[in-house]
Order: sequence, then structure tokens, then C-alpha cells
Amino acid sequence: MKRREFIKYGGALTLGASLSANHTFGNRNYDSAKVMKVKAGDIQDYLRSLDRGWIDLEETVDTFKSGGPEVEVTGIGVGWMSYTWALKKTLEQGMNMFITHEPTYFEHRDNDPSVFEIDGVPEKKKFIEESGIVILRCHDLWDRYPDIGITSGWAKLLGFSDPVFDDGYFKVFDVSGKTAGDVARQVAGNVAPLGQEAVQLIGDESTKVRRAAIGFGAGTPYRHFIKELKADLAICSDDGFRYWRDGGMAIDLGLPVIIVNHPVTEENGMKLLAEHLAGKFPSIPIKHIPQRCMYKLIKS
Repeated sequence: MKRREFIKYGGALTLGASLSANHTFGNRNYDSAKVMKVKAGDIQDYLRSLDRGWIDLEETVDTFKSGGPEVEVTGIGVGWMSYTWALKKTLEQGMNMFITHEPTYFEHRDNDPSVFEIDGVPEKKKFIEESGIVILRCHDLWDRYPDIGITSGWAKLLGFSDPVFDDGYFKVFDVSGKTAGDVARQVAGNVAPLGQEAVQLIGDESTKVRRAAIGFGAGTPYRHFIKELKADLAICSDDGFRYWRDGGMAIDLGLPVIIVNHPVTEENGMKLLAEHLAGKFPSIPIKHIPQRCMYKLIKS
């Protein structure tokens, strides 16, 4: 099922991917821990071996954005977005591959030619091509990977555990006994190390809440949370929430919302990905390239 269909219908999935070292992809079986010389294709093959039917290979964005499978890897930087500065930091540490969660050229499929009509974008592409860095996206797989993927990593960062509902994309947690303000302060305390100085709360902070729903990234549909998941508190991202529509409904219905920056919801999942890959490919350095909240709050 495609992501937009999943969000529309809220289908439940049972997730159970194995974390063992031996994996089969296509007709190939290998123990990644024994691979000494690693090619970019070995990394892609390993990641795809973790798929449990979530990825449509004809539609997925989890493809190479530069370089290709035959390049021998000297090390890997792992980060939420392939910013130019993040790519340079990776190269400065002697690593020639970067695994990104989000696009490289500012459009989901990285295939919009009009983007390159904007000053600065062709220069980024030239830098990438001349540097020889390999860029591989890991988005569709990692959004839905259990335990250490994006949604689980976000829940762990928030200090939530034992969801009362979990369909792979969305989770619901029992927060009985707390108010919206209590949960907002808990969220704010846990995201502060990522540069988010404060979270937004829409609604009365004294409202008592029982079921808190979370998504991640652009996938935080407020109406789905309150209608289908029966949440009375939604934790949304600024890319997955419309203030004029969802905010108005939240105020009228008295169902509060906590809003955080998109990358903050996904950063811990990328850190966990870097740690996982480092354990699977010990012959090469694999490092998380930390990224933070996109904005600062400026007061007059």
C-alpha cells in the first residue's frame, strides 16, 4: 500500500523485521559483518533485505541520487537531509558515501528540472558530481521499520513506550492523569537538545488528556488522529499540520495539539540507523551527522 493510501485509510500492519546479520536480497545471501571491502551496492542490498513488503521497487524513492552501486565505500555519513554542509562534513572525515532520509534536490523524487533553474542548485549538483560522493536515500524503508526506525525513534526520544495502538506509521500512548500542558512540557524537554527551543501548543494547557497520538515528518494527519485513532491529544509536525484547517478544528473541539519541527521528529531514527549500520559493517566508519531544528525563535 502506498503511503498516501495508508494515511487515507489507516490500514494496520504487523511489523516484524529481523535484526540478524544474515540476509537474503534477490538471489544473494551474505553475512554483512564479514564483508571487508564494501561497495555502495552492498549497503543498498542490505537495506533492501530488511524490507518486509513495504517498498514498491518501481515507485520507491530509496535510490541512488549520485554515484552508484560499484563505488567502493570508504565510510558513510548518515543524516536526515543531504545538505551541502553535511556532505562536506562527511567528505572531510574521509567518508565518500552519505545516506539521507530526505531529498537532495528539494523535491520528493529529486526529478523536477525546474529546481535547477534556481541559482545555487546547479552549483550544489556540480559540487556533488565533482566530489564523487555517493548519495543513497533511505526513506520508504526507514519510515516503517520497527523498533529503531523513524516512528519508533521518535517515540523513544519523547520518552513514550508501550503504545496502546501501533500500525507502523502511527502510535497512540496512554497519558492518563496528565494535562495537555504536562505533555507539552515533556515533549519540549526532550526536543530541546535538538535545538527546538519551545514547542507550540494549540488549545488549553489545563485540558486533561488520555490518548496521545504521534506520527512523524509530513505524516501527522490531525483528523485521522482524532477520528480514527480516538486521540484527545495530537502531536504533529509543522509539515503535517494545517493551522487554518486543523488548528481551527482543534480549538473548536477542545482537542489540543502539540507541534514540533519536521526534522526533530525524525532525527533520532536516523541516529539509530547509523548505529545499526555501524554494527553490520564494522570494516568501515559509519557516523551519524547530527542535524537539528531548522529554525530559531527570535524575540523582539
